[in-house]
Amino acid sequence: MMEDDKMCMKYTLERLGDIKTQTDLDEFKDEIRNDLEVNSQWRSVNDYNPNISEVIEPDDFDVYRAIDEVKRNYIERALTRSKNIGEASKMLGVRNYQTLQNWMVKLGVDY
Repeated sequence: MMEDDKMCMKYTLERLGDIKTQTDLDEFKDEIRNDLEVNSQWRSVNDYNPNISEVIEPDDFDVYRAIDEVKRNYIERALTRSKNIGEASKMLGVRNYQTLQNWMVKLGVDY
């Protein structure tokens, strides 16, 4: 059993010891249901950021792919908030618009 699981079980046992009424039990059930919902949402990166276009599974350790997804997301956001590619490159802190254009081609971002 992992350390996190042990802590979770210890907390559960402590909470069960605090239950005196049906209301206490119902509140504890709701707490567990809420925790299960939150944990199920952590199964993919898309749950953290709905703007990411493709699913990246938690077991996928391709850091370059993840970085490209973050870049794509930021570029698309900057382009929607700016008048042109030059302005978007300034928003993103990119030195010049040609670099941003190269990233856009590599990442398949249309403008």
